[in-house]
Amino acid sequence: MYQIEELPDLKVAWHESYKCFNEPLLEYVWEVANQFLPDYAETDTGMIPVESSAPAIFANRYAERNLSVEERYERSKDTFKGTLEEYKKREYRKLDDSFKEKFLTNEDLQNTIEAYKLDVSKFWYLLLFIYDFIEDIGTNAPTLNKSVLEDFSYFHANLLEATNIILKKNNKKSYVIEREDTIRIIQAALQHFVNTYSDIIHSEQDREAMIKQLKEIGLEGFIRNDLSSKISFTDKFSLDISYKKWKFTDMFLFFIERRKATTIPNKKVKVSKDKMMLVSRLIYTVGYDGKRYNEEYDSEGNKNRMLSNLLRRYKNEKFPSVIANNYMVVS
Repeated sequence: MYQIEELPDLKVAWHESYKCFNEPLLEYVWEVANQFLPDYAETDTGMIPVESSAPAIFANRYAERNLSVEERYERSKDTFKGTLEEYKKREYRKLDDSFKEKFLTNEDLQNTIEAYKLDVSKFWYLLLFIYDFIEDIGTNAPTLNKSVLEDFSYFHANLLEATNIILKKNNKKSYVIEREDTIRIIQAALQHFVNTYSDIIHSEQDREAMIKQLKEIGLEGFIRNDLSSKISFTDKFSLDISYKKWKFTDMFLFFIERRKATTIPNKKVKVSKDKMMLVSRLIYTVGYDGKRYNEEYDSEGNKNRMLSNLLRRYKNEKFPSVIANNYMVVS
């Protein structure tokens, strides 16, 4: 079996990511983190992307994955100033590396990694990082209320030309609205919602007065120019598995797109060099889908196009606005 070099405990705070620069096992993590999870610094010309804090966050989460809550508290004393009891009340999702053996024993996957001349240890930590980040934004994550308002506006705009509205329950059609006057009532109600919100936040009232008014009409949280006020920490949601596979693929294709596979000398088995197949097998490895994602061909000899077909469904969609619990970014 292949061997993974152990990532040392770097003992760095999240804002000290620069201390991780010289850790070779995080090389691939840095590459993807700076693209998808950059930090930003204010300059005279505006905000510019700078090195991500994500590698330090990931390194700490990896080091803490098998620690007790008391041990994690001792490690966090430099950044967390509360008591142990306060620390225990925080939501915590442990970094999951339970698929390590599945990763190492998948010969087809390992052969492709070798064909791309990738370091198996560095690639393992990249896989862990991407999976941990997606679980961070996709499992019990706070929602951005602003996106809800935008959805209402988008729905209202499309409702102008609608001739019917179909309601579904558990993906099954439960009711169809076809009466024009009923549709116009719904349209007017949504327009009133959007206009009321707009009138309040563009008024000359102070912030507290705005919050009071929004609360009175059920729109608390929609405050302009303040990201934290647009995040609902009480309304949590989990991404559909297809969205997780979408983001997972997006991040891995960025990493692999400029790399080329080569023939492995003395290999007597066929080695896949297909980049989508590589990602598909990684999706199978982390458990986002079953063995069908690990097979290059189906029972009839047809090329596996399942991942390509999934991505085609979302080519005209925008990824949902969500915020990470641990990685402190909006995705």
